[in-house]
Amino acid sequence: MSTARDPWEQQRSLAKTTTVWAAGSLLAGAVWVTRKDPWWKSFGQQHIGWGLVDLGIVVVVQGLQRRAIGRLPDPYDVAVLDRRRRHLHKILLGNAIADAGYVLTGAVMCRKLRHKPRGAGAGAAIVVQGAFLMVHDAYHARLSATPKVDR
Repeated sequence: MSTARDPWEQQRSLAKTTTVWAAGSLLAGAVWVTRKDPWWKSFGQQHIGWGLVDLGIVVVVQGLQRRAIGRLPDPYDVAVLDRRRRHLHKILLGNAIADAGYVLTGAVMCRKLRHKPRGAGAGAAIVVQGAFLMVHDAYHARLSATPKVDR
């Protein structure tokens, strides 16, 4: 029997953390978007957009999880848990790689558009959002990794 973390509970934990981050992004973005400076306005707009997308993802994923649990005869069967854990691990690794791409894209935008405040502000926000998500997804990918069995 595996001693790895319950993937259903891990998805709930991911949803909670993502929801808190999204709410913070929306609140901070709402403040920044009111600034007259185009850099800060763009920075705020990006945070609002990312916050909305993150909340949408949480709603969809939680709905899919509830549906999957409801359709399985025993969602806590060892084989089901191992399969879900491996699936979650792969998704989180893929997400972490995509998140690194967001960080790189945002950094390039900051550099290339440094004389265009709206573009530079958007790029900086993408770096912040991507960096959080990269750490978040990588951490949870590590937690979902199947432990090695010593033989």
